[in-house]
Amino acid sequence: MRILLFCLLSLGLVAPVHGQQQASGLSNAQLQTASQNLQKVLAGPHEEPFLQILTEVRVLRDTTFDTTMVYDLVVRFDPDRYRNARVGTYPLSFEDQFILWCKRASVFTRSTRWQSGRFFLHDISAPRQAWIFTEDARTLYQPPKDDQLPKNTASLPRWLRHAYAVDPRTDLRTMSRWLRLIHEESRDQLIRRLQAEKQRRASSILQEE
Repeated sequence: MRILLFCLLSLGLVAPVHGQQQASGLSNAQLQTASQNLQKVLAGPHEEPFLQILTEVRVLRDTTFDTTMVYDLVVRFDPDRYRNARVGTYPLSFEDQFILWCKRASVFTRSTRWQSGRFFLHDISAPRQAWIFTEDARTLYQPPKDDQLPKNTASLPRWLRHAYAVDPRTDLRTMSRWLRLIHEESRDQLIRRLQAEKQRRASSILQEE
């Protein structure tokens, strides 16, 4: 109930990937546009709490892929920046914030022309970081009117309405499924781990030869 009240107040009252492959990848301008669109998804113009705490939103290429262009959604926020005399301290836990924004991001990645791999969230006040495969997020959150989602982000106002309509509530059964698929690991740690695994596999192949 507290989460629902907060959301009403805020309104002013490897892995499968998704998207069409672009062989040449996104240009710097396209990456900037994608990042701006993602930020609009996570914090609408009248969602003052989200606008207060959101510190950075970026779409970055996943460099662990050698031949495929895959992009990560990287989000940083600081709940200590939140100010509201009626609510007090920021009411959403890291898990609640992760799932809510990831639901919106799953709507976003259904409409992109580029492939997404992972969604990362970093609470810089804790600090705490975690990630999930965007394919898993789309499986866990199915928009009620998925067949009416715009095919791409060109019709931005209509498309954003679907993201803002995401239900902030999550039932206990679905919550447990989310928690099983969320990985407590930073993006830097993940990249180092995957690169180390790749090097071990390469060394093993050379030894077998």
